[in-house]
Amino acid sequence: MAAALAFAPLGAAAQPAPDPHLTSTARLLAGLPSDHAAHAHFQSLDAWKTHQQAVGKSWSELRAQRLDAIERWRDAELGATARRGQNLVYPFSGPDFLNAYLFFPGYDTYVMFGLELPGDPPPLAAMSDRDAAEYLRGMRVAVQDLVERNYFITQHMSKQLHTPQLKGVLPVILASMALLDLRIAGVEPVRIGPDATQSAATQGKAKGKPMQAIKVTFIQGGTGRVQQLYYVSLDATDKALSRTPEFLSFLARLRPATTLIKSASYMLHGPYFIKTRAVLMGVTDTLVQDDTGIPYRLLQESGWRVRLYGDYEKPIREFGAFGYQRDLESAYRSGPVAGRLPFPFGYHWSDGKSTLMVASAAGRLP
Repeated sequence: MAAALAFAPLGAAAQPAPDPHLTSTARLLAGLPSDHAAHAHFQSLDAWKTHQQAVGKSWSELRAQRLDAIERWRDAELGATARRGQNLVYPFSGPDFLNAYLFFPGYDTYVMFGLELPGDPPPLAAMSDRDAAEYLRGMRVAVQDLVERNYFITQHMSKQLHTPQLKGVLPVILASMALLDLRIAGVEPVRIGPDATQSAATQGKAKGKPMQAIKVTFIQGGTGRVQQLYYVSLDATDKALSRTPEFLSFLARLRPATTLIKSASYMLHGPYFIKTRAVLMGVTDTLVQDDTGIPYRLLQESGWRVRLYGDYEKPIREFGAFGYQRDLESAYRSGPVAGRLPFPFGYHWSDGKSTLMVASAAGRLP
């Protein structure tokens, strides 16, 4: 049964401890060793040892080629905004907790949402050797786009996260947390309503795909700080939100928030996500995004101050002319540009033409 949503930073009165079983599950999915007795057999499998080698190699390469550069840039350009905040919102994220935490490791609460289902922690101890091998292979396939491109591809996720073994975003999120030296304290379904008393039955009356949400409570390895992630699975188009308006109320309660948007298929540029875009602009104090996020012209018209990094290139061919921003291209050409971008961010991952904007709604750039 889904728990009522208690959306608030965790205080000193509620300091959960790491859950040994969930933390072990996250570590093994990430190719990291565990001393949890219930998972001894799983860890002894040749399939897990193969997984450990493959993930370890990919993680080392990522750290050297991309992650260290993101962290250096973050510390230099975002400063305290990255290290201290209450709410971080990441629309259309899929399971990409990795980038959310790399850019903003110091937040109390992370809110991510997308079409993909949440899923459940995998029952590693109950898996047959064959199922374990298939599951781990599916994990490596599911994160391949993130490793190569630094974003997930929606069409790929619709297959990769809906296999007989691997279902939903949670396993990828848990593995990312383990790689970031985070301990898992709890995973629970939650229901999102205008207040904490809405029943799951009321939410279930909506036609079409129901909204689902989970809460992951986790703990920083070095500091012991307790943080939380909400992942919400829903259709965020205006038409669908007429059936789940409680989600917009939930987003509105996040102010003041920092918002991260990347590789978002230019959805906020079209006529189908006007409500989501309006709420995001209303709750956001600081925005970090590529060119697929909130259109540059709307930021300019609303008086946002924008700092430009990297370069601007027209949308990749999959999007044709949709998403092209002549005014943003002109802004890059006329300058000033705050600096280069030493890592891929968005769809132009292979040509060094990544766009990144840091914007402030009230002129409070970090």
